[in-house]
Amino acid sequence: MVSRGDEKYVVYPTYFDKSVPRFSGRKVSLKHAVEKPNIEDIFKAAKALGLNPVLEKDVAHPSKPWKKEGRILIDKKDVKSKLLVKIASQLK
Repeated sequence: MVSRGDEKYVVYPTYFDKSVPRFSGRKVSLKHAVEKPNIEDIFKAAKALGLNPVLEKDVAHPSKPWKKEGRILIDKKDVKSKLLVKIASQLK
């Protein structure tokens, strides 16, 4: 479990999914969102940005416990929203 004191942000594929409404979990704007984001692609994008990602497979987003898409832990090198946009730019 990651807590506030840790130096990591949690990133779920839902944050980048174009088909997910903003109020349901998407964190980036539609212009940065992609269709069916893949956890491995997000991991590669975070790695390319030097965020020291840690891939955790078989983990579900808290609002969708039945859908185990996985998550990635990234270093807190900037504001989370800015890091998500940078990762999204790498995904396109």
